[in-house]
Amino acid sequence: MSDESEAKELTTKPTQELDGFDTYEESVIERLLQGTRLKFTNETTWVTNAGDEIPSNAEFIAWDVVRVEAKWSRDKKAPPFTRVVPPGDKFRDMKKLNEETPRSEWVEGPNGEPKGPWEIQHYLYLQDKLMKRYTWVTATVGGNIAVAELVQQIKDARKAYGPNAYAVVQPSDTFMPTRFGGRQRPHLIVVRFTRLRGGDGGGKAAELPNLTETAKLESLAKPTAKQVLDDEVEF
Repeated sequence: MSDESEAKELTTKPTQELDGFDTYEESVIERLLQGTRLKFTNETTWVTNAGDEIPSNAEFIAWDVVRVEAKWSRDKKAPPFTRVVPPGDKFRDMKKLNEETPRSEWVEGPNGEPKGPWEIQHYLYLQDKLMKRYTWVTATVGGNIAVAELVQQIKDARKAYGPNAYAVVQPSDTFMPTRFGGRQRPHLIVVRFTRLRGGDGGGKAAELPNLTETAKLESLAKPTAKQVLDDEVEF
């Protein structure tokens, strides 16, 4: 095979792209914070880092998710050291890591008491229909539950519709029982599933759709139990 034909074969050979929803973090993103940062406040509202409130009817495409182990320093202005958990790996034992960390490196917790500097974080990447990027970083129990629930819904949808299914979500809140009586936690409402229509194949690059044109998006009904389980469910 000539060098020219070999180069042509390499450039036209199709590749499979994976994202974090397929293995609960498959792609490593060089810059963890992308676009506008979102926060869920103690007043149960969603705001940007600048304090602008997100409308309750705002819709975002959940684009990717990354699992991170973060270690904070005693300098409150310093960003944490972050380690992206490799694909297929589990989080390390945070309790053990904190116990092995010298007390001189512990930080002040929310209640004012010293706490270990290591914590589990989830980075959820969102985009609006104008492709503006947002990042929601959560390290709370309620936030981790919200991310885990969303990941499971997307995995179930992809069993029915294939790997190109994405969730369109609205940021919301829901009640979470606690030993102190309960509180509202962040919640991501899946309003529908959608997928981008691909190109014409044949090794040609697919034209990226304009997400402001609804005709470019194919909305998907929520999967039935039969589609998810590949079986009939009797009651």
